[in-house]
Amino acid sequence: MFGTLIGIFLTSTGIMIGADTVLWGSSAPHPSRIEKTCMSSQRSVAAFEGWYGERLSLHQQFQSVCKTLSRSRKPLSVDAQADLLIRKLFDKYREQGPLTTPAAALPAPENPHIAFVAVAGFDGTMPMVAVRELRWEKTRKGQWSVKTAPVGKLSFDGCGVRFLGDERVAALLLDTSGHFERDKQRPEVSRAIEANRLRAEDNCFLSAFSVDDAKVLYKLAVRATIDHAETFQMENGAVGGQLHLLTIPMDGPIHKAILDPEQYVE
Repeated sequence: MFGTLIGIFLTSTGIMIGADTVLWGSSAPHPSRIEKTCMSSQRSVAAFEGWYGERLSLHQQFQSVCKTLSRSRKPLSVDAQADLLIRKLFDKYREQGPLTTPAAALPAPENPHIAFVAVAGFDGTMPMVAVRELRWEKTRKGQWSVKTAPVGKLSFDGCGVRFLGDERVAALLLDTSGHFERDKQRPEVSRAIEANRLRAEDNCFLSAFSVDDAKVLYKLAVRATIDHAETFQMENGAVGGQLHLLTIPMDGPIHKAILDPEQYVE
């Protein structure tokens, strides 16, 4: 069950986290919408992507730990929240079976990735996101073992955009390929591309990419993923449903907006 598209946007006017809500590939007797985010503190939002566990056990663990974090009198840093969440998911995963198995007894996982946990928020005045992964790895002793680790290529601060989950189409909106040329000429998308460039150069103070731009870009990314899933060998219906857009402004409370499909699918 890996159908998800989460967007994390660090902008000049705050942080925006976008998540779809489709529950894909599940036989569990639950509604077709699932909450993939949680307000982990007054200044941070956590997101869960990946396998939700048998009968959604990992997803339920994520929500439970996130709510505990939100009630803490001493909020943890963004990094510490991500570390705690992934550790608790590891513990829950361990309850469901052995974490180390001889390679001969277990074929190579079709997808060694199990789940990402991302926490986006402000540490002081710095916007940042910390991403941790739960995954299978083959050890030197020839065993498959479940590990947790920081994900450097997805963790960043200052400004820019990252996508988690079924991001193959969304990533093309921000690269130098010839895909989606018309969309890349939109000012919101061009400012996002520029923000990623400035992040690489450590010049985020020059970024004009805003929360409003991020909302437009995320809707574009979801719509493009839905429209072109088959072309890029993705499962139809793996991404979509209501969209949850959570904004952490420079000052003030977190704001959550919900978009129904008719508001982003033309």
